[in-house]
Amino acid sequence: MADKNSMFRAILKSENEIEVFISKEYNWKGCQKLFLVSDDGLFEELKIDSKNESSKGFFYRISEFPKFKLGVNYQIFDERNISIELDLSYLLRLDKYVGRLKYDGELGAIYQKERTTFRVFAPLATSCAVVITTAHNGKIAHIMDRDDEHGIYETVVEGDLDKAEYFYLVKVNGNYVEAVDPYARAVTLFSKRGVVVNPEKVYVDLHNDKLKPLSSITDAIIYETSIRDITSDKNTSIKEKGKYLGLTEEGVTTPKGLPVGIDYIKSLGITHVQLLPVFDFCTTNDLYPKDSYNWGYDPLNFNAPEGSYSSHPEDPYARIKELKSVIGKLHENGIRAVMDVVYNHVFNLESSNFHAICPSYYFRYHEDGTKSDGSFCGSEFESRHLMARKFIVDSCVYWVKEFGFDGFRFDLMGLIDNETLNLVYEECRKINPCFICYGEGWDMPSVMPSNQKGSMNNAHLMPNIGFFNDRFRDITKGKTSESELYVRGYLTGDINYIDGFKHTFTGCTVPIAFPPLFTSVSQSINYVECHDNNTLMDKIRVSCYDEDINSHLKRLKLINAYTVLCYGVPFIHMGQEIGLSKNGHGNTYNAGDELNHFDYAILDERENLYRFFKDVVSLKKDYSFFRLSDKDIIKQYVYFANEYNGCLRIEINKRELIAPYSDVRIYINPTRNAISVDLDDYYQILFNEAGRIVNPLYSQHLAINGLTLVVCVKQ
Repeated sequence: MADKNSMFRAILKSENEIEVFISKEYNWKGCQKLFLVSDDGLFEELKIDSKNESSKGFFYRISEFPKFKLGVNYQIFDERNISIELDLSYLLRLDKYVGRLKYDGELGAIYQKERTTFRVFAPLATSCAVVITTAHNGKIAHIMDRDDEHGIYETVVEGDLDKAEYFYLVKVNGNYVEAVDPYARAVTLFSKRGVVVNPEKVYVDLHNDKLKPLSSITDAIIYETSIRDITSDKNTSIKEKGKYLGLTEEGVTTPKGLPVGIDYIKSLGITHVQLLPVFDFCTTNDLYPKDSYNWGYDPLNFNAPEGSYSSHPEDPYARIKELKSVIGKLHENGIRAVMDVVYNHVFNLESSNFHAICPSYYFRYHEDGTKSDGSFCGSEFESRHLMARKFIVDSCVYWVKEFGFDGFRFDLMGLIDNETLNLVYEECRKINPCFICYGEGWDMPSVMPSNQKGSMNNAHLMPNIGFFNDRFRDITKGKTSESELYVRGYLTGDINYIDGFKHTFTGCTVPIAFPPLFTSVSQSINYVECHDNNTLMDKIRVSCYDEDINSHLKRLKLINAYTVLCYGVPFIHMGQEIGLSKNGHGNTYNAGDELNHFDYAILDERENLYRFFKDVVSLKKDYSFFRLSDKDIIKQYVYFANEYNGCLRIEINKRELIAPYSDVRIYINPTRNAISVDLDDYYQILFNEAGRIVNPLYSQHLAINGLTLVVCVKQ
């Protein structure tokens, strides 16, 4: 027999329209009358405005009907007394309904040894139960009480539910659905059920006391990696390859004795590690991750750690403790941890827990009912709805408070509204005064108005939020897209970009060639490579096709040095410092370990690049004039001059900024030809293509070799 829903269905299409469909298979003549019936006693005949026939059935349009109440079940009956539930999901897109729905308390499974409180936001549901499975009692359903004012269902279950599995059984639009708690802090294997967490059982010392204060975000040097990629090289002696614990193993070295894993990251001198997603994501198999490699931009359970990175994915507590161990180990080594978060979409809207419990509320739609898809992943999270905003803020606060994360990188941040982003920053800053927040501020094609987006266009509305600076990227190295890899930037040889390049040195805050992009230097996340797109080395190979490998590596060093030393926040992707390649593959999110792993054999081969990068990082940290954060000071006291053949000189000569020096000069030569510079006095050379100059070296005549950067100071 055919499904009744395929023969007879009813849906609220808009505030003023109910659409009823009756299949000819069910009733070949259609019906003459329709009635609206509700659980709270309503019985009313509906006035049919129009009836349209198709080859498969009849469509009825109804424009007059009573005002609906959330949490009440409504049915449409025909004259045969056959009924179908009326789908009221549309109500949760309307401000008049969702604007008043707000609950300020804690949601999820709130554990105490004697009892656990369960709370879930489900305003459209007509009933809700939490189904709990324990070793002693098996599976038991507990009916939850409804709070009409807030759209919340709640119950208190007595007894110690430490590590109990649970899910919600929710009746929505007449149908019962099972869903994992969106607030679940742990999940079972393959993410089938939530798990109640006893906080005492997952305690790990996060060593927050080992971190030195961060006076400004411009003191930060961010290094992007993934749990798996930095530890998966099969030729190292890391025991837990591709796992959380692999990033806690110390004392591992390459054949040449260079550091591996956590020791390598520490040796670079960077201040922050940005971890690609570590929340529970969908398409990687917990038990067989090698068969289903993925970076994790397909979110499933936002508050639970990913299972495939755990040495014991079947143990929900192991995931939590192992991830905390990574954060604790980073902190112990003086490194802060940034979490890459993906709140802009879910892996699949229709199968998501949000949609099952609260259809329509958590996602954006066009007026015609189609999904807004600025993420190009099938959905957009509706961060402007109060309880959706609360979820994002609560989730971020949880990761900071419980796991010790020191910052967030927001994926497709332009799809999150700027009010939510500012609130995340404010609440997390209360917990961690050194908290940082930045993301991809692209203006994505969303139904959300442009002035509400967390995009670079609205940087002035988010003064404490940083943005990936694509203007810096494109001017410095050239275009990034696959079709434009051949396009050069200033440091890949197109000296016509010299004025725009001056603009990038200021963090794109001073009007040189371009209008300012940001209101603050600290908003400029300066990068030329990230996990997306081709690596810097692959870009150089294509755009500088007429040069040999030695020139390519010189350009790599030059670009890396500039990215670290200019004003703003430097961002380096794993392996960029030694020129790792993905063999020309631009998008390797699911391409496996072979293309994505950190190749420690290349580290041994290019040890000089590694030591050069360490030198430029230490230079940045040791000299405060490379970390200026006031755009007005930069505008007033940083000077630019064009040297011979397209080379650039940058000067800082405000004594209060550069003491004990009276003049600082940076020479940048993006050409293959050396130039000579005569100075008015003897200058000490601090840095050149060899790295930092250990023994004091003074000169009144400089030879700026091709494809190099030189820093010198006058006493």
